[in-house]
Amino acid sequence: MYEILNLISEFGPLIVLAGTFFEGEVFALIGGFLAYRGTYPFELMIGLAFVGSFFGDLAVFLFARNSSNHRWVRPWREHRRFAKALELVEKYQAYFVIVNRYIYGLRMPGLIALGMSKITLTRFLILNLIGAALWSGIFTTLGFVFGYSIQSLFSQVEVVEKGVAIFVGVLAVSLAVYFGYRQWGPIIRARRKRRKLRARRKARDEANDRLEG
Repeated sequence: MYEILNLISEFGPLIVLAGTFFEGEVFALIGGFLAYRGTYPFELMIGLAFVGSFFGDLAVFLFARNSSNHRWVRPWREHRRFAKALELVEKYQAYFVIVNRYIYGLRMPGLIALGMSKITLTRFLILNLIGAALWSGIFTTLGFVFGYSIQSLFSQVEVVEKGVAIFVGVLAVSLAVYFGYRQWGPIIRARRKRRKLRARRKARDEANDRLEG
């Protein structure tokens, strides 16, 4: 178990930065926990969570704004949550930029909706700055505050270190796959659908060519 903790500690800054760029809360909590253990300064963990969250949201926003018809964006526009996100953007434009990252499952469609809305880049940058600062401060602090409980849990399960390590590893991979599929599943399904349609068209064209020949 402690080998896992040491691995997380060794690559802590990279894990927090990359994790908050692509996903969010769990990795900010990890940053707070590492700060509690004294592995890294608390301010550094908050800073990395802030940078990851700010630039992660900005990247999706700019991509949606400049590539609204891209094949990676179209599936999100067809996502069942997109219409709701767009409705919220139109009603609560300023507030939505700040609270979007707190709503599970709405981050990606919400950012794409923002990118396709009428909000200016300057306004988005300012609101995203405020939102990322609040978000990183809240979740990194929670990880720090509950660090004692997490540390105690690791101590209690030391007697079953190998079994728990395997369980945690399988759980971590499962969660990563699950959240990844929730985020990118619509794109994967849309690409599969397009491939099937192309295959059907090709088979139909070949059949027609044989009949004509």
